Amino acid sequence: MRAKIIAVFTVVVLVVGVLAFALTRASLNPGSPRADAARALVAAEAVLRVQAGEAERWLASQAADPLVREPFSAGTGQARSDGATSVANGIKSATGKAPVIAGLGPSLVVLVDAKGTALGRDGSPFLRGDDLGGIYPALRAGLAEGRTGSDVWVTPARNEQLLVSWAPIRGENGQVLGGLVLGTSLSDGRLTDVANQTSGATLWFEVKDKDGYRIVAQSKGGTPDLAAAIDTKQLEAGAASALSSGQAVDVTALPPDFGVKVGPLGGYGDGKRALLVAVARANAPAATTLLFPFLGAIALGIVLVAIAGHILGQSIMRPIEEVEEGLLAIMNGRTDLRFQIEHPEFGGLVSRLNSLLSQLLGMPEDETGAPPAAMVVRGKEPEEALAVDESLAQNRASGEATALGAEDEAAYHQRIFDDYIRAKKSVGDPVDHITRDAFVARIVASEKQMAQKHGKPVRYKVEVRGKEVVLLAVPLA
Repeated sequence: MRAKIIAVFTVVVLVVGVLAFALTRASLNPGSPRADAARALVAAEAVLRVQAGEAERWLASQAADPLVREPFSAGTGQARSDGATSVANGIKSATGKAPVIAGLGPSLVVLVDAKGTALGRDGSPFLRGDDLGGIYPALRAGLAEGRTGSDVWVTPARNEQLLVSWAPIRGENGQVLGGLVLGTSLSDGRLTDVANQTSGATLWFEVKDKDGYRIVAQSKGGTPDLAAAIDTKQLEAGAASALSSGQAVDVTALPPDFGVKVGPLGGYGDGKRALLVAVARANAPAATTLLFPFLGAIALGIVLVAIAGHILGQSIMRPIEEVEEGLLAIMNGRTDLRFQIEHPEFGGLVSRLNSLLSQLLGMPEDETGAPPAAMVVRGKEPEEALAVDESLAQNRASGEATALGAEDEAAYHQRIFDDYIRAKKSVGDPVDHITRDAFVARIVASEKQMAQKHGKPVRYKVEVRGKEVVLLAVPLA
């Protein structure tokens, strides 16, 4: 019994464990790394576009200040340069009071003339006279059109690696006098902030120069094997395709758990020089990573099942073993033995078993549970209700025995059958299954047995004891 219980519930634990593993594995679908990379690229580009727009609007508000126009009206070149540096220093100080701009890491403020030639920068006399409009044509074109704009300035020879925004400075008559240029950092930290604000995927900032395509900044958090897993030639081919088409493209020939998307950076210059690369990797745990915890849980479940099965089996087997031993003792002659087993499940069964033994062995139990001296068989069937009550027979009045002996046999059989049926109905027992012929046949056979046993003829009398109907044998002589 114990082994069967343990075996059945072990199978249940195994089935549930395997099913739970399969469902958990399916719910942790790694998804599509390529789709993740595409979403990361779109989100990162959107953030950089918004940053450029915010910088342009703030510069436009600063450029509208009449004090910003003063250097352009100075009489000498030196005076214009000194005035431009002073204005640039003031603008640089103002960036610290503008949270949106301060968060971008402003590192350069320059005043330029209408052609993009630098008049002066913050904190240094450098750049004065540099033809920034010639180096970065987008700046000259923007000033010529009188509009704000942004561009990517990456020139290793000039030690420049910036995201730049500008706003035109206009005179009183609306003519463009020059421009106010703000350069913000283009660094790993800047790109890491963008990645953290969006998808968390690895981001690379790539530019095209005379030597080809070069990664100038990358967000932190990429795995060490990331660069080795991506084919450089495939990446360059994807970058060229993205710049020529103006659309983001997938980088192919990668391991299946990688997704790489490269696209042109819009909102900065003509969109033909800078690119963003988003790298996503499937983040679902491997099957073996999930398997071992589930195996441990299944093993623990089997151990608990074994312990619980042993306890449950012991609870079931102990009363069964006691009943088996008791029945064996009764078969060996101990007919007075009754079971004293208290069990929440088997208690009722044991009580009925004791009653059955008393009926079969002719030893009824009184309310205290002790067998009396009288020998009575109780039951719902007539053949189970025939017995001799010896103590009653010895004290039976002679008139009752004489009346029974004088009664015609056919009338006696009919009367006792009728008495028995009435008595059974009075205690609520069913009688539809009791037939007169079977009842009489059993009465006759029992009378013969009792007469042989006691050496005197007997007849039966019906008596009701509580909820039981008893047939008592009365000696006739």
